[in-house]
Amino acid sequence: MLKFLFLKKETITLPEILEDLKKEKRLNLIPIEEVHKLSLEELKEVQAILVLGGDGTFLKAVPYAYKYDLPILGVNMGKFGFLTETYIEELPYTILALEKGLNFFEERTLLKVIYQNKEYVGLNEGAIMKGPTGKIIYLNLKINNIEVTTIYGDGLIISTPTGSTAYNLSAGGPIVHPKAKVFICTPICSFKINIRPLIIPDDCIIEVSVNKTDEDIHLLIDGQINLFIKKEEEILIKKAEKTLKLIPSLKRNYFQILKEKFQW
Repeated sequence: MLKFLFLKKETITLPEILEDLKKEKRLNLIPIEEVHKLSLEELKEVQAILVLGGDGTFLKAVPYAYKYDLPILGVNMGKFGFLTETYIEELPYTILALEKGLNFFEERTLLKVIYQNKEYVGLNEGAIMKGPTGKIIYLNLKINNIEVTTIYGDGLIISTPTGSTAYNLSAGGPIVHPKAKVFICTPICSFKINIRPLIIPDDCIIEVSVNKTDEDIHLLIDGQINLFIKKEEEILIKKAEKTLKLIPSLKRNYFQILKEKFQW
């Protein structure tokens, strides 16, 4: 029997396919909120985290996956999700492959964001953004301790390739294949029209600090963590030590998913 930590969107009822897999004793689902109740031996028996919902639900599972070094299997119960690749009708095929011990995981680069000596992990992006008054903010960007530029406008997104189809894309950034070893620095509504998204190697260390503003500044990590940033205090962003293991769809590859989502 496969043992999974389990996280679902609150409004979703457990699909019949999952109910059947549980009745057949092929699947044991442990609510992710109860992981702290498991002993070390019980944790070793957990194969993955099963997520039922959309990308927002998937992102909630990322810190657990990082902490416990578990792959995530995302089942798409929404519309536009990129991270929840597997549809519910495909799930039995994926479960069968896992039962057979097949290793078909994909590894995705994670961001480590450090602010005020606290560390956070993100799969998609760290976004530094202006607050509710709508004033321009000024952000100093340093890469590998070299002052690159001052960005002034609505903010800056530091994205992984996986996150390139999220907030980065909405802000005019490029789509980047998730296997690329890069980060994307994308200004949000920059007042300097000659500042464009910048693609850099993912072994770079990025530093961002706030300058010249009375506006409230937010650091939003994967849409899950929202921090208020103080003027001239640096935000450090670099590649996390571990990757995220993702259990992909067995029916569609990355380019097929792009074609489907964007109706190419």
